[in-house]
Amino acid sequence: MAKYSLIVLTLLAFLACKEKPAAPATAQNPPNFQKSDLQKLRWIEGNWKSEVSGPGFYQIYHFPSDSTLEIVSYQFDGKDSTATSISTVYLKNGHLYFGPNGEWVNVSLDETSCLFNPIREGWHTISWTKNSYDEWTAVHKKPEFVRTIKMKRQPPLAELLKQ
Repeated sequence: MAKYSLIVLTLLAFLACKEKPAAPATAQNPPNFQKSDLQKLRWIEGNWKSEVSGPGFYQIYHFPSDSTLEIVSYQFDGKDSTATSISTVYLKNGHLYFGPNGEWVNVSLDETSCLFNPIREGWHTISWTKNSYDEWTAVHKKPEFVRTIKMKRQPPLAELLKQ
């Protein structure tokens, strides 16, 4: 009997010391990142055009520094670019933020995808997933809607203006 009690106590002690799983990453509990983690998004660097109904939009993704990914969005009518806006993904206090004022925080990142959760209640999540070298998909998601946008690699704007 004492032998079984010792086994049970040892097992209980082992289970009590077992590390509890980490809480899932959320906007309120985002994972910590380093500058090197941002480099996992190098696949998105380049010139892109949305594949949506209507005129669509163009975006240029580039890394001006090792802690910032800059996104320039614009319309292009074949002759001129208009409606330009700039946004960033940036590292601050160990977290990756997205948006002009850090409206989203990254909660998942690997070499082919990332997920940003909104800081504000009621906003949509944003995910980016690499499909191939020349294509990726953005998904904006809320409980009441999902918007999927395919992005295709494009020549630089300077080349488009020459055509």
